[in-house]
Amino acid sequence: MDIPYVAKIRARGRDYYYYRRDGQRIRLHDAPGSEAFNARYNEVHQSFENPQNHASESRVVPGSLAALIIAYKKSPDFNQLAEKTRRDYRRYLDRMAEDIGKATVRHIERKHVLSYRDRFASTPRTANYYMQVMRLLFTFGIDHGWMKQNPALRPKQLKTGEGHRPWEEWEIDAYRKTWPVDTVERVAFELLINTGQRGGDVAKMTRQQAYKGEISVAQDKTKERLWIPQSNDLRAVLTPWLASHDHMVILTTETGRPFKIDYFRRVMREARAKAELPKDLSSHGLRYTAARILKELGCDTETIQSITGHRTEQMARKYSDKKRRSKVAIDRLNQARLETK
Repeated sequence: MDIPYVAKIRARGRDYYYYRRDGQRIRLHDAPGSEAFNARYNEVHQSFENPQNHASESRVVPGSLAALIIAYKKSPDFNQLAEKTRRDYRRYLDRMAEDIGKATVRHIERKHVLSYRDRFASTPRTANYYMQVMRLLFTFGIDHGWMKQNPALRPKQLKTGEGHRPWEEWEIDAYRKTWPVDTVERVAFELLINTGQRGGDVAKMTRQQAYKGEISVAQDKTKERLWIPQSNDLRAVLTPWLASHDHMVILTTETGRPFKIDYFRRVMREARAKAELPKDLSSHGLRYTAARILKELGCDTETIQSITGHRTEQMARKYSDKKRRSKVAIDRLNQARLETK
């Protein structure tokens, strides 16, 4: 289900649908697709999209966190962000408005911010992301006279581990053995590992971007333009795939519809599960895999950054150094054992 602001909640063996936005949760009748649902959804959605024609915002207390969130989402600061970033921020902002939207902005202290962060301590990445969004929101608040200081400035990050790790060679082989070259799961995989791009950029690639042996990319997050030569592995899969359909977008559903990022993530998650790969693997880890492979093949830092980016190259170097040190250690251990025989 991919309907803006709609959340499904299962209770007592039934599915219930709610419109969640700006700290409010409004029950929707029936199920998606029905006339009753569509009518109610359109009514509620328009009340938020055109607040001047509806009294929804009048229920928000002036000076509250919910009011600040509404102001921020109307501002150029928010609306000039990349589409995916806006979508991610909106999800967190709406949850904050729902949880603590009644709080008076000028009374929010650091202890309140940390207390809210700690609600999500079991998922530290989520907790840290809330802090990031809060910091940006309160910076906007300072700039526009809502508050005088930022209680979310430079918070201590919760430990999250090493994040998205590169794939091991056996994991790459297992995935390729599971998914034949004529499947969308395999084409998506080869695009990820052979271009080193983010999932969002791969999901929306068009056949025009695959031209004369190159993949051209305008990265959604950084706006960087790249021209990446197609490797032999990618060309062997991509050429017959493009010949098998005439859709504009490279990756499509069985009915020919373009992949959206959430659907892309689900497809790849289910593909990894079918290949019986470890649960800590991610599609984003293939960016680091691509950079690590290039590093181990002797490519310099500037070359790797031209494809994947600075932070990705740093991660690749860290994992390559780990593998090199491990190899040195085992070689020394083997040599020592030979000398004692």
